[in-house]
Amino acid sequence: MIKLVAFDVDGTLRDRDYLPDSTRAALQKLKERGVALALCTGRSEYEMESLRKELGIDWAITCNGSHIGYRGKTVFGSAFPKDTVRRWLEEAERLKHTFLLYGSELMFMNREEDPHFRQSQREIGFMEPVTLPSPEEVPDIYQCIVFCEEHEEGVYTGGRKDAYYIHRWRPWAVDINPTGMNKAVGLRKLMDHLGLQPEEVAAFGDGHNDFEMIELAGSGIAMGNGSDELKAKARYVTRTLQDGGIAYAVDQWILPA
Repeated sequence: MIKLVAFDVDGTLRDRDYLPDSTRAALQKLKERGVALALCTGRSEYEMESLRKELGIDWAITCNGSHIGYRGKTVFGSAFPKDTVRRWLEEAERLKHTFLLYGSELMFMNREEDPHFRQSQREIGFMEPVTLPSPEEVPDIYQCIVFCEEHEEGVYTGGRKDAYYIHRWRPWAVDINPTGMNKAVGLRKLMDHLGLQPEEVAAFGDGHNDFEMIELAGSGIAMGNGSDELKAKARYVTRTLQDGGIAYAVDQWILPA
């Protein structure tokens, strides 16, 4: 019996501002049957607050698994060492790179303006960040996005990609998370907290940073609009987001009649 369902957000629950009515109805059906729901995303807790409240979802695994919040309050977190973040910001200032820094309550940016950030904002809808006052005032940071080319990221990773969880989602943009983090790590922490086994968990995703989560969940479900690599790892492949893929999967495999 499924007791927890985790949802990637972009390309899974919604496409920018479009969230199908069938998805809303499916989430309500799950809640009425006592199934716990969690967002599981590379975005920050700050960015997910309005969606989480709108959908009545208590749990949010954010920053690719580095932060877990319950109704917006931190329950678990794996932050970067602050000295590491300060060093990165010094290098970014020298190289004129822009960093997005994900805290538990706010999203910060080290530069007031950046064309790559604006492009990604148009494409996937980032909220407006707060300008970081100074490197000395860095709060706990659970994920960074660096707007740089792949050959430049070694300045921040030391050339050791195994030292961090790295997800490059544009030629000019890369997520960096603390060592050993990914969505599955965050989901496993939540499962342990709730006393659940993999066979009691379903997870929906569409992209490369969903690989580990889809493999962990007993019912890993790839969206029809997802990547072929993810579909190969999933237990089930549902319809596309636009064609009511979540509602179809809920009726077929999670809450069958």
